[in-house]
Amino acid sequence: MTRHITIGLLSSLALFLSPFCAQVVRANTIKASTCSTSDVQTAINAAAGGDTVTIPAGTCTWTSGVTISGKGISVQGSGSGRIIAVSSSSQVLTTGSKTFTVTGADPGKPLAISVGQTVNLTETNNRANAMSGTVSSLNGNTLVMNIVSASGSCTLVTYPSSPEVNCGRWLISTIPTTVLINNSSNTLFAVTEDSTFHTNLSGFKIAHGTGSGHGIDFISGGGQAIVLHDCWIEQGSGDSIHSNVSRGVVSRCSFDSTPFSMSPIAFHFQPYDQTAWSLPSYFGANDSDGQHNFYIEDCDFHAYLNATDNDEAARTVFRYNLMNNAGFGTHGADTGPFGSRYFEFYNNVGIFDAYSNLTTFPMNWWMYVRGGTFVVHNNTLPDLRSTDFGTKATVNMTVMNLQRNSAPLPCWGANYLTSGQYYPAPHQVGLGYVTGKGTANYAPDGVINSTTYPLTSLGYPPQYVGDSEPGYIWGNSTVPLSASMTDYGSSQSNSCIGATYDHSSSYIQLGRDYFNGTTAKPGYAPYAYPHPLALSSGSGNPPAPPTGLTAVVQ
Repeated sequence: MTRHITIGLLSSLALFLSPFCAQVVRANTIKASTCSTSDVQTAINAAAGGDTVTIPAGTCTWTSGVTISGKGISVQGSGSGRIIAVSSSSQVLTTGSKTFTVTGADPGKPLAISVGQTVNLTETNNRANAMSGTVSSLNGNTLVMNIVSASGSCTLVTYPSSPEVNCGRWLISTIPTTVLINNSSNTLFAVTEDSTFHTNLSGFKIAHGTGSGHGIDFISGGGQAIVLHDCWIEQGSGDSIHSNVSRGVVSRCSFDSTPFSMSPIAFHFQPYDQTAWSLPSYFGANDSDGQHNFYIEDCDFHAYLNATDNDEAARTVFRYNLMNNAGFGTHGADTGPFGSRYFEFYNNVGIFDAYSNLTTFPMNWWMYVRGGTFVVHNNTLPDLRSTDFGTKATVNMTVMNLQRNSAPLPCWGANYLTSGQYYPAPHQVGLGYVTGKGTANYAPDGVINSTTYPLTSLGYPPQYVGDSEPGYIWGNSTVPLSASMTDYGSSQSNSCIGATYDHSSSYIQLGRDYFNGTTAKPGYAPYAYPHPLALSSGSGNPPAPPTGLTAVVQ
């Protein structure tokens, strides 16, 4: 006899399911009525762990933000659009057929564009200069467009005016369907980690408005990394992404600035992790679960002096990104207590447009490194050489607090007898955690042959000074990469004055604090690419158990 049993089957199966999986049985979709702040927040409030909140197509102005607090849900817009290519072809703002030489925003991957598709073009650094049209053809890197609308002016505007205008740098983008205009003084999406699910955001564009708030805050909480993917954020007056946690995944997103941005920035990392300098690095494959570093991959950045600020014990992996006239930056233990712990920068592609009419963007480096350790490998980075600004080093390294009179360690090593006498400076370039036995010595700052330096005036316990963990640079488009050591200088209001001050070149030395050429970091292997949380939907959450099961018993 054959019997079909459905009653109680799920209850029986639940005995064998882990508590984690049992919590994802509920997997509802809650649709926000509109893309307004209030409707999106209402939908978020109605969602439970594992649910999906959808934001419909539309353009909405947000004067305040939404909060996702310890609730592992997915929030999906209907489509962000994205910058899919860039061009350095000089054009005029008229309609008709135009030809562009293009570079895809996903280096090494085919340009996803089809004949007849409508795309927009804006001048890098100046969104007011815009064109729209349909694709006539794409052959290799030659794109022919039929422009049907154009606006703006190609009147030359040169440095130091901002934005610089020459109608020779273009961003080519697909059309967004969910657009959130940032007119808020608060963060638009304040997201706190959940303890069970990976909170997931995707499918919307944050457009520049009048607001000063951040775009998205990644906030430490339950320990499951937040995931952001398939998005587009126009740089506003606040940071596009601000994170106080050194884990997370951002993939397939565009970040563009108008005008060329010194500050704010696309990514600002301030985890203030008091343990990061007393634990070994999670470089590459040492990050066993992919949640000990913050991963930024398959993204594109446009017109930033520093697209990132790796600060306050941050640990970041920056890979497979397009850097279109955009650099990468870090902090040291100079303006803040900890400085960057480490970063990985690899398989990135840079574009630099050089001119001789003062319309070159004032790029001073591809990487600005103020503290901690790093690996930099297999990048394609052209020389920063222009008639406008001369030649700049690819990697600029500094120990800023040697000549900067700022907390917590001002004017380190002043009045030395021998240059480099008080090496190393705490948390400087080339230091990390390996032995736990590193010491520093500079009595005026209260550090006397000590493994720690004081931070009581800033409200933190003493911090380990660090020990030798050199940075490694290898396998890049130029071997070795051009590197320089620069000083803070004496011309600024908070510069050290009235004594003899040491120099970064005495503290950051090739073969001791960094290696630059063909030598790879010993024992290093990159973490799996793409990041598992960036795959498919990017949620990384286990699927919900099936429902409506029927068991057949013989």
